[in-house]
This record gives sequence, structure tokens and C-alpha cells, in this order.
Amino acid sequence: MTGTAEEPADTGKAPPPAPGVLRTALRTLAQRPGPACVLALRGTAWATLAGTVVLLLALAATWPAFTEMQQEADLARRQEDSYAPEADNIGELQLVAACALPVLLGIAAFGFGVLHTAHSLAVTHVRPAAVGELWRRARRQAGRSAAVQACRGVLVGGLALAGALLWSLADVVLPAAEPVLGYVLLGLLVPAVVALRVGLALAPAAAALEGLGATAALQRSWTLVRGAWWRTTVRVAPLAALTVAAYLMLRYAAEPADGAAHALAMAVSSGNTYFAYAVAQLAPVAAALSLSALLTLPFTHTALTVLYARRCAERGESPGGVGIPGSTPPPAP
Repeated sequence: MTGTAEEPADTGKAPPPAPGVLRTALRTLAQRPGPACVLALRGTAWATLAGTVVLLLALAATWPAFTEMQQEADLARRQEDSYAPEADNIGELQLVAACALPVLLGIAAFGFGVLHTAHSLAVTHVRPAAVGELWRRARRQAGRSAAVQACRGVLVGGLALAGALLWSLADVVLPAAEPVLGYVLLGLLVPAVVALRVGLALAPAAAALEGLGATAALQRSWTLVRGAWWRTTVRVAPLAALTVAAYLMLRYAAEPADGAAHALAMAVSSGNTYFAYAVAQLAPVAAALSLSALLTLPFTHTALTVLYARRCAERGESPGGVGIPGSTPPPAP
């Protein structure tokens, strides 16, 4: 009997499971640390510069109010009288802040969108791509990426704000029932906000890798997450916790800089204590936000891209799943 090469027997064993999403993201960053770090540095530097310009313009616009407050405070001190800033000055400061805040949020949405797109493209390239090429491709999609970030922020923030307003209204209209009603609203609001945020978590990756507009990307994310809420939540929650923890630790570490910022503002403003107080409050917060973004966004964006590819693979699809372990869709039966 002549021997022939036998086909390997089918053992019936399933292939080994792909590594976890967070582990895969860490491995991907470890394999290509250069582009991720350079992209994060470039994006956060741009956003920090633009945000600093907006803050300086806002402080310049409020300078007359700060000057008037300081002059009135000095006059009251000479007359040995008490002083509190007038409502007109406070209203002017609030108006400028209300105008500056949307601009700052728009800068953040634009910066996060470009960075998320660049990191998504870097992760899904089979061969490492140059940082310049990734950045150029990301900038060409900047408008769409920013629109996705902005729409998601409006939806999630709007839901949270609506709940906070309802809570305040219940406190005014039904003060006796406020504790119970407030806890009921909180118990309904928090899960709703978390569910909405998780459901839209994959929208930036969908926009970056499938070229979808804002509405289509949000719908695509909702479709991918639907049916996998808990599995998605347990992967998205650590990313959010990492960002919050990094900010809090950096803000705590920056507390000694409050005095330096206050002293510098006092010297620049010729002793205007109100202006110096505002600068001392804003500067450490801005520094902590920039540093936390620089440290956490590469890993966060990479992990969300890996998660997006896994969800596509589970549905038998493969957009953007090139080169990501575990993102290859199962073979057709």
C-alpha cells in the first residue's frame, strides 16, 4: 500500500480567542510608539495654542470689568467700607465666558476629531505610515471628524443638562419631595447618559475609517453597539476612568502652580487682584487638561479603534479591520 500525504484531521477545536481589546491596544502602541506620540504631541500642542489664544482674548475683553472692580474695591478700602462686585460687572464676565466656552469646546472637538482620525488610520495600516501622511489624511477629514465629536457632545451633554434642569425645577416647585424625586431623576438620568455615551462611542472611528458623515457615523456606532452593551461598557468605562483619573492627578499636582500664576498675573495687571484670581483659576485647569489629553488620548483612541474593528468582525464585516488582531470577520459558511 503506497503511502499518501494525509490531510490534517479536523480536531473540532475553535481557534484561540483574540487578545482583549485593551491588551491589543497596548500591544499596538508598543509596536508603533513613535507615530502615536508624535501625533498626540502635535494635536495637543495645536489645541493648546488655539485655546490659549481664545482665553487671552476673553481676558482682554473682560479687562474693563476687572479694572472697574479693582478701582471700586480700592475706593471702598480707602473709605473703610465693604465692597462686593456689582451685578453689571459679574454679568459682563458671565457673558464673555458664555461666548468663549462654545469656541473652546469647538476647538476641543476639532482637535479630538483630527487626533482620533489620525490614530485610527495609524492602527489600521498594515505597514507603518509616516506621521506626515497620517496627519494630512486626518486634516482632510477634519470637518467631518469635528462634526461627529460636536454632535455626540451635544446629544450627551444635552441629556445631562436636561436632567440637571429637571432636578433644579423639582427642588423649586416641590421642595418637600426633592430628596425622593431627585434620587429618582438621578437614578434614571445617570444610566441614560452612560447608555447614550456608550452607544455613540464608536462614531469617530466609523467616520474616520468608513468616511461617514456625522449622522451616519452616530447611527453606525449605535448599530454596532446594539446587542453588545455590557461588553462595550466594560471596555469603554476604563478608558473614561483613565482620562478622569489622569486629569484629577495632574490638577492636584499643578496646585503649587496656582501661586505662580497668581503672582505673574498680579505683576502683569499692576496688582489687580480680581484679574489675578481668574488667571490663577484658569491656568492650572488648562494645563491639566492639555497634559491629560497628551497622556491618555493615544491609548484611548487606539482602544476605541480596536473595539470598532471587533464589533464589525462580530457582524461579519471588515471595514477598517486591517492589521488588528481579532478583527478578521469569520469565514462565510
